[in-house]
Amino acid sequence: MAPVAIGTLGEGLLEVGVFPALPEEFLGRGYGGDASNVAVMSARLGARARLITRLGDDAAGRLLFEFWQAAGVDTASVEVEAGAATGLYLNERRSDGGHTFSYHRAGSAASHISPADVEGLPVEELDVLHVSGITLAISASAAATADLAVRRARAAGVPVSFAVNFRSQLDPDRGRLAAIARSADILFISDDDAEALFGVRAPGELLDALGLRRGETVITRGPDPAWAVTAEGVVKLAPPRVEVVDTAGAGDALAGAYLATRLGGADPRGALAHGVAAAALSCRSSGCAGSYPSAAEVGAAAALLVAPQDGALR
Repeated sequence: MAPVAIGTLGEGLLEVGVFPALPEEFLGRGYGGDASNVAVMSARLGARARLITRLGDDAAGRLLFEFWQAAGVDTASVEVEAGAATGLYLNERRSDGGHTFSYHRAGSAASHISPADVEGLPVEELDVLHVSGITLAISASAAATADLAVRRARAAGVPVSFAVNFRSQLDPDRGRLAAIARSADILFISDDDAEALFGVRAPGELLDALGLRRGETVITRGPDPAWAVTAEGVVKLAPPRVEVVDTAGAGDALAGAYLATRLGGADPRGALAHGVAAAALSCRSSGCAGSYPSAAEVGAAAALLVAPQDGALR
């Protein structure tokens, strides 16, 4: 059976980790960007993950490209733009495992992505196209590119996956995000996203705000049980407990693992188990995609989540 083909459209960013509790001169290097993170995690689980983005012809771009190739990501649709810089961000880790991001992406190569970058994309070869609210917000050309990619996917009968990833500092078009959230075949939305976009936080209230969705909805809630709402019903699974070092990139890990396993034939419970396992395990160290677990680690943790407990499934 051929590997699941997942196309992810958006940016890659070089991460500079800042660790205040360590010596002043200590900085860590990592690899981020929500679309590229999803590609890396899905590739770790055996998917054929094709990343559609642009990089600058600079050291940051070369580091990202080398990391993606080593991670098994299909880089055939990664364009290098001369004269443009690769975006980066500072990830300042807090003692509670949280993080503060400071972005330097204005005018980046990824923000210059244009409809021409997806006109020749063999979208009919994909099993799913994944886009995010960040892609829609980093520039007008990136938003237009996402719109075209989604139209082409729908015309080819390819499901569309959407991660809301609401970022207020990008001043996103709330109406556009809400419309795609309601129409996506697979939707990933956190309780923070739900509050920012729809003014609700509880999963039940969010489902009411989304209206009559025919697709699948995955609701993440930090350490609380995540929900997968499908035509088969509602599945709720709490992530495994880990010692949290850095939560950055956990939501992308969940999306990548869920897509790879769900489209690979897993039922909603199995796919959600892989998703929450990947997300939790990614929090054990810093570095976004660099912290992502192996397929064996995810599989072992997911198996424990769906194992019978007291004669019943969790």
